[in-house]
Amino acid sequence: MSDPLEVKRAGPGQRDLQARLFGLCFSKPGNAQALRWRYDSNPHGKAVSLILVDGEGQAACSFAYVPRLAVGHDASGVRSQGHIGQQGDVMTAPDWQRKGLARRLVQECAKATGEAGFIVNWGFPNRQSAPAFLKLAWSSSGAIRPRRHLLKGDAKAKNRRLTDGRLAALRLPWDVRVCARAKSKLGGLPHGYSARVLESFPKAVSGLSRTVEARYPFMLHRNAEWLNWRFLETPSKGHVSIGLFDSKDTFCGYVVVQPPLAGSDNGVGYLVDFLVPDVELEDALMGVALDALSQAGASIAEAWSVDGSWWCGKLARAGFLSAKPDNHLFVYHYPLVPEHPLAKAALDASTWYLTDGDRDDELMG
Repeated sequence: MSDPLEVKRAGPGQRDLQARLFGLCFSKPGNAQALRWRYDSNPHGKAVSLILVDGEGQAACSFAYVPRLAVGHDASGVRSQGHIGQQGDVMTAPDWQRKGLARRLVQECAKATGEAGFIVNWGFPNRQSAPAFLKLAWSSSGAIRPRRHLLKGDAKAKNRRLTDGRLAALRLPWDVRVCARAKSKLGGLPHGYSARVLESFPKAVSGLSRTVEARYPFMLHRNAEWLNWRFLETPSKGHVSIGLFDSKDTFCGYVVVQPPLAGSDNGVGYLVDFLVPDVELEDALMGVALDALSQAGASIAEAWSVDGSWWCGKLARAGFLSAKPDNHLFVYHYPLVPEHPLAKAALDASTWYLTDGDRDDELMG
């Protein structure tokens, strides 16, 4: 019996097909413009995207791997870099589910990304899809979960804490005070320092990124072109990027937040990305982020972090509370060049520098 489906490499001309499939698979409509932004405009390279097309020319299944420029340093300080593929928008049409299509595309994508020169593929499967990846020789690097800082004790914050359980919601007044005390300990900006909204990221950010990269075996490189694309040129325009400057107006770091979206009534804002080489400024910059979200009307600030990572510890210090224990995703990876230092560093996600902004979602939540 002939195969009713054809594997095709999806380019810009297939984004409408993929957007239609997105709308069939998820509870929100597909947006071809957003897919073109994500897959075709990334300064780190175009996505490797495959689709299975049925006899009527419709997409039955689609996978995409978005390239990221990863950098790492080993214990001796030796630097390595290369492109890794972040898995995103794993979609199978309802009529084609449970027929082995996703398994087929995972294998086809491994071949295609290997030919594209990627070192590692990685992604964040949930508990339902994780077993399928284990059967395909993917490995678990850790777990990533949300943490929440309560900015207000209102009904919006209580509703959000209900997702972490009834006890968490009942503890709301106490936990609001816990978060406030933690924030007060962060302190303010040192004398001479200021923070302001960025219209574009300065070129100097690449040097700041390289300084921070030297401390980690695995980190995604930040430069002005990528950051502008990632946070300022998005279809939604949903982020606010804030730069930190010293008394000489020298750029020292940045934080990116996502205020509650227009039309949303859940009061949730997100701490999306964070970079400052001077560890003495980390607490103050965290305070800037929380103040920005509060002023934007957020009742609760959220950020995801890998268990045991530096970022997880930084969020805890700032008063971010743990979510419900079973509210997490797995960090999975598939080595394409197993002997490469970055493939070895991918084995333990708790050693990575990873923020929400490093994930492939345009918006959080």
